[in-house]
Amino acid sequence: MSTSAPDEHAPPTEAPSTEETQSAAEAADTQATLIDLANSVALLPQAPPAEGEEERPEGAIALPVIEQDGNRYVPVFTTEDALLAAGGDRGTALRIPVVDLAANWPEDDLWLAVNPSSDQGLALPPDLVRALPVFSRRNGQVGPSGQAGVEGNGVGEPGQTPTI
Repeated sequence: MSTSAPDEHAPPTEAPSTEETQSAAEAADTQATLIDLANSVALLPQAPPAEGEEERPEGAIALPVIEQDGNRYVPVFTTEDALLAAGGDRGTALRIPVVDLAANWPEDDLWLAVNPSSDQGLALPPDLVRALPVFSRRNGQVGPSGQAGVEGNGVGEPGQTPTI
């Protein structure tokens, strides 16, 4: 009968440091937030076309753009209460799955502002917005019509509404 002894050459195992534990917890919280967001439906404020502006094509979505501190943001809201608190109109807001919005995100430097007027507001840079479909439970389904691209250039000046 033989007994196995611990490997003398193996490095000693150490418990993770407090910083490593906190970092892992923060990463898990961030991932959970992204999963929740990717699987949610957002309210996207919409405004009627300005006077003299052409009507949007059927199915086109206008992205309201706001500018703050040199960044351009598209605001979305996860609840009607958050939309109303920001001065939005629930009657004109479009309900859209966040994963569909992210899958068709323009290639420019638009950030996504989630519940921007609340204490729990979240700002996502464009590369992270475009990565949201990875966090979706829909397993890579791109959009309601299966389209992966973006129509139009999605670029607009602050206060203008690019379309996707």
